[in-house]
Amino acid sequence: MKGNNELINYIHSQRWCGFKQAIADGQVVDIQLDSVPFDNGQKFFTLGTAKLEDGSERTFFMPMARGHLDDVESVIINGEEMYDAMKAPDYWSALMDFFKENHNEVMFNSGAVVRYHNIGDKKIIQDNMHSASKPLNVEQSNTTIKVGDNAIAFKQDRMIESDFGVSTEVEMNAKLMEADCSAMPKTYGAFIMKEPGGKIATLGIVQEFVPNRGDLWEFANNYLVGALNEAQANGQDEIDINDHPAFIEMMKNLGHKTTEMSECLSRPNGNPDFEPQPVDADYLRGYEKNLNVLLYQTKRTIEQNIQNLDGETREQTQKLIENWDKLTQSFVKRNISLLSSGEKQSNIVRVHGDFHLGQVLVTKDGDLKFLDFAGEPGLSITERKKKHPETRDIAGMYRSISGYLGPVVAETFAATGEIVKRANGTDKNVTNPEKEAWANRAVAPMIEVATRSFLDGRSEAEPMLALEILRKNLYEVGYEVSNRPDMAHIPVKGLVSLLNSGEEMTQKRTKQQGGVDIYGAANSNLAGKILAEKLGNSL
Repeated sequence: MKGNNELINYIHSQRWCGFKQAIADGQVVDIQLDSVPFDNGQKFFTLGTAKLEDGSERTFFMPMARGHLDDVESVIINGEEMYDAMKAPDYWSALMDFFKENHNEVMFNSGAVVRYHNIGDKKIIQDNMHSASKPLNVEQSNTTIKVGDNAIAFKQDRMIESDFGVSTEVEMNAKLMEADCSAMPKTYGAFIMKEPGGKIATLGIVQEFVPNRGDLWEFANNYLVGALNEAQANGQDEIDINDHPAFIEMMKNLGHKTTEMSECLSRPNGNPDFEPQPVDADYLRGYEKNLNVLLYQTKRTIEQNIQNLDGETREQTQKLIENWDKLTQSFVKRNISLLSSGEKQSNIVRVHGDFHLGQVLVTKDGDLKFLDFAGEPGLSITERKKKHPETRDIAGMYRSISGYLGPVVAETFAATGEIVKRANGTDKNVTNPEKEAWANRAVAPMIEVATRSFLDGRSEAEPMLALEILRKNLYEVGYEVSNRPDMAHIPVKGLVSLLNSGEEMTQKRTKQQGGVDIYGAANSNLAGKILAEKLGNSL
C-alpha cells in the first residue's frame, strides 16, 4: 500500500509513526480517518485507524489544517491539500477557543469524546489562550509546541494507546505536582479521550516551558569534549577535576533531585497506585524468576548475534558466555540472599521508568528539571504503571553516566568528520583510534567522580541497586548486539565488570574481622574517598 497511496506515504514519513515497518512491508490494508473541524473549518482534529493484515489496528492522531505553509510537508486528503496544523502559529489559540466554545469537550463521529482536564494553574492557561505558538525543536525535549513568551510547552501525543486508561505521564505529573516536587516542570492540564467502549487515551499534556540549555546528555557531552580539548592543549594526561567543580556539583544536584523525585512518588496520599510496598519474600521470588528469564533471553540474543561483533568485543563476549551461568547465578543469588536476610531492605514504588541523561533539562540558570514520565516506550501502559524497586531510576541514570557518557564523549572528541552508516542504517562517526584511546583515558576520572557524585554516598554494592544495574545492563547488551553491534563493547564491558566485581565481593565477604564486613565498609566510603582525593575542598 505504501507505494501507491499518498496518505500512507505521508504517515510513514512522520517521526511519530510507530508502525513504519508494517507500512514498508505492505502490511497496512486500510486507513480510516475520523475528523472534527474547528477554527471555522480550517483545522481538524483527525483520529486515524490503520488496519493491518494480521487483524490488528494502530490508532493515531493527526492535527491537520487546510492549505499549505512554506517548508512544511503537505498531503492530499479527500482531494484537499492539508498540512500539520501544529506548525501554524494560531494552532494553540484556535484549539483553546474551540474547547472553550464547547465547554472543554468535543465529540467525534465515532462517539469518541475528548475533554480538557485542568491539573494545575488555570490562570496561566487563561492568560495565554490567545498567544501565538510555534513548533519546538531542541528548546525543550519531548514537547511539541511552545506557547507565548516562554510560558507553556504543549506536548501532543500522535500515537494513541487506549487500552488501559490515562497515560502514566499524566498520573505521574499530577502526583509530583501534589508533592510539590522541584525536579519537574509544572503541569497545567491534559487532553483525555474516551472511546465509546470505555477505552481511555491521552492526546496531549500542557506543561510549564523551561528556558534551558538543552538536555543533560547533550550538555555533558559538549562540556566534557571542551574539557578534553583544554586538557590536550595544556599537555595534560587527563582532565584536571579540580578545574571543573561546577560540573561535579551539577552531578551531585542530579543525585539529590533523583532522591527527591523518588521520595515524592513514595509519599502516601490514599491512592493505592502510589502506595509504597515492602520488598517481601513473595516479591523477591517473582523478581528472581523474572531476572533469570531476562538472563536467559540475553544469553540467547548474544549467541544469535555474536558473529556481528568486532574481534576484541567478540572475544570478550565469548569468554563471558562461557562463564555466563556461573557468574550470573552467583551474582543474583548472592544479592537476593542479602535482601532476604534483611540487609539494605527497600520498597517497590512508582518510578520514572526511562530515566537517563536525555530526560533531564539543564535550565538557563544551571538547575535541572526531569521530563517524560511516560515510562519505557516499549512497554504497555499496564506494564508502565507497575511498581518497581525504588533504585530502578538510580540504576538507569548510573548506566547513562558510568556506561555510555565516557565512550560517546571520546568518540565525539576523536571524530574525523567522516560519517559511515551502521548496519541498522544509523550514522556513525569515523574516529582517530589513538585520539579516541587517549580521550577514554583522559575523561575516565571525570566520569568516575561524576558517577560517585550522582550516587551521593550510595554504593553499587547495595543488593537491590546491584540487581537493578544488572537488569539495565542486560537490556543494553541485548539491544546493542541486536541493533548496533559496533556499540556493543560498551554494555559488554559494563556487564563483565559488574559480574567480576560480584565475584570479588563474594570472596571478600568471607573475610571477616570481628564480624565486620571489610569490603562492604570500604565500599561504603568509596564516594567520599574519591571526592576527597580528586576535589580536595572544592565541594
